[in-house]
Amino acid sequence: MPTIEISKKDLETLLGKKLSDTELREKAALFVKGEIEELEGDRIKIELKDTTRPDLWSVEGLARELAGLYGIKRGLPKFKVYKSNVKVRVDPKLKDIRPKGAYAIAKGVKVSEHFLVQLIQLQEKLCETFGRKRKEVAIGIFDYDKVEGNLRYYAASPDTRFVPLGFTTELSLQEILEQHPKGIEYRKLLEGKRLYPLLVDERDEVLSMPPIINSEYSGKVTTETRNLFIDVTGFNQETINIALEIVCAALHDRGARIESVTVDYGKEKIVTPTFKAKSIKVPLALIEKTLGEAIPKGKLKKYIEMKRMCCKFSKKHLTVQYPSYRADVMHPIDIVEDILIAMDYNSLQPEPVVLACEGSELEERKLIDAVREICIGMQLQEVLTLTLTSKKKQQEKMLLSSEEFVELENPLSNEFAVFRKSIIPELLDFLAKNKHCAYPQQIFEVGKVLHLNENSETGVEEKNVVCIALSGKEANFNEIKRFLDALCCALSWKYELKRAEHKAFKKGLCAVIKAGDKQGIIGEISKDVLQNFGLKMPVAVLELELS
Repeated sequence: MPTIEISKKDLETLLGKKLSDTELREKAALFVKGEIEELEGDRIKIELKDTTRPDLWSVEGLARELAGLYGIKRGLPKFKVYKSNVKVRVDPKLKDIRPKGAYAIAKGVKVSEHFLVQLIQLQEKLCETFGRKRKEVAIGIFDYDKVEGNLRYYAASPDTRFVPLGFTTELSLQEILEQHPKGIEYRKLLEGKRLYPLLVDERDEVLSMPPIINSEYSGKVTTETRNLFIDVTGFNQETINIALEIVCAALHDRGARIESVTVDYGKEKIVTPTFKAKSIKVPLALIEKTLGEAIPKGKLKKYIEMKRMCCKFSKKHLTVQYPSYRADVMHPIDIVEDILIAMDYNSLQPEPVVLACEGSELEERKLIDAVREICIGMQLQEVLTLTLTSKKKQQEKMLLSSEEFVELENPLSNEFAVFRKSIIPELLDFLAKNKHCAYPQQIFEVGKVLHLNENSETGVEEKNVVCIALSGKEANFNEIKRFLDALCCALSWKYELKRAEHKAFKKGLCAVIKAGDKQGIIGEISKDVLQNFGLKMPVAVLELELS
């Protein structure tokens, strides 16, 4: 989130109103979706929670917005733009380098040290955050008194030379990328380009090398500077126009005279800035639905104007005009949010919550928790394995050749290509990874397994099972059956065992479990399967459905 530092006195001067510390923290900051981090004397450090309102990232923008809250100025801000005869011709060769530009002139600026700090802060925040580290927006501010006539923004040879800001000697454009701190920091933006962007005046005096660095000659703004030239470059005209108008609005609020510049793209000519308001239709039903109540038209109009917009009503819609520098309005709900902020969220009356039903724990969940508690009570150690696994583990190592699984269509790895059909292979793999631990090892897991089922809605059947595995010299059929007896006794389940043959189990030491409508398997793992998993100790297992 962008954090800016401002002067309280400066904010009050621009706003035309004194603000107490409490007022700043509990009302003003909230109105601009901000939070004051530090308030010491005249210094305010405020974190702005809305990254889509770059127009608020300056003391001028905050004062402009707060003027609506306190009724000092409401409705659309008015910006007078005078037409100048200045043109900037843009070279078509910049198409794949940095093709778009937006420009303006600000005259009669009273540059104080404090204002200069604020201007640089706004410039940096716009470039780094809104402009994505100068990729989408790079801003240059120049001493206009040192600029002669019309300008040219063109694709220059890497050996073109000028004195970059902060240096005293000329460097070529290539040398700037290699030696100047800003060149080193941002050279990736021009990586692989044969020609580099350059902005020059009629005398071919360099203003800047966008988006890298300004020139020392005209790019150095001081407290003696009275007239400014603003240059914004990027790839999207609307984006750079917004950035330009935010800077121009701040300068206008400081008393500057803003003059437009004609941008000549050859076949197309545009004028920047224009401050032409944008509009959006907002359904009245959306406002009522979101707020939970109907708001009289008079109040709606007031709230809209508090947020520095204006509106017109029709039968079912509210047509809202908002400033052109606002980058956050993309949907009618964005206007509804502004209305809520103007109303103050705390003023909304909550309705009592009416529930159609009462929530309760699923019976299946209760059973799962009970089984876990029983297993822990039998001094079994609980483990947790992944539901996604490999065919090799579930099929090949278990000596199963014709099993079908719920498979991923495009798995990133063969290790996570299918959903497990049984937990037994996963516990065997767990035991294999813990052969260094003391024996006997007695573990369990309660989890989901997935089977293909054409009769289900999704073609997949999901069940919860409990799986117990014993590993050690004493691990045999009788020992694992003892755990089955204890589990079913604790659950008051009656069960039957029926001798069965299974390739993964020792012959004659495997049985199918039937407990009501639940089924399972129990027995001793065969030597071949143990060998496949790298196990040397005997292993006995049981797996029983819980759902």
